[in-house]
Amino acid sequence: MALPGGTSDRVLLVEGQDDDHVIRHLCDRSGLVRDFSIVQKGGFSDLSKSIPVELAVPGRLALGVVVDANDDPTARWQAVRDRCRRRDIALPSHSDPQGVVVEGRLRVGVWLMPDNQNPGQLENLVADMIPAEDVVWRLAQEFVDRIPEPERPRPAIKAQVHAWLATRAEASRMGSAIRTGHLDASSPAAISFISWLRHLFHDSAAGET
Repeated sequence: MALPGGTSDRVLLVEGQDDDHVIRHLCDRSGLVRDFSIVQKGGFSDLSKSIPVELAVPGRLALGVVVDANDDPTARWQAVRDRCRRRDIALPSHSDPQGVVVEGRLRVGVWLMPDNQNPGQLENLVADMIPAEDVVWRLAQEFVDRIPEPERPRPAIKAQVHAWLATRAEASRMGSAIRTGHLDASSPAAISFISWLRHLFHDSAAGET
């Protein structure tokens, strides 16, 4: 539902375009009704700064935050937790493998890519959606790993995923590969993320009956 000023009562904050594109197509492929707004913040720094503002929007029912864990999941979690604390939203001291959703005057959820535990980013989640029998994925990994230092891309997973995508005739982006079925939306990693979104936005406390 739209609030005065055109904002939504349910919002998912993401770092950038790739997150937005992947989540939209993953929802569509999984059959999850996407009746929440996805808002790109242009990176973690701006997203983090916006959390207290977004939490204070009158009439908001639910706010989700999706960020990359990168090299230090604990530090990333604490950064998000500190921002929520400024609006008296108490997140647990540690993340949860299934993603965190807390109740209060509004529902707040946080997901650290890829799995709320390990270092990594969106591409790690996407890599887990590549079918195990896909031989090109193994070749893409080997190709990147064999690039000499210092030319080897960092993090390697980004280059590996995009090298694999380059072999898809109809899927130049990660979200498009979900749409075409090259990525498996029924993988355990994808199911876990979709379950978190469903809990955050589709329970009765978030406005569903």
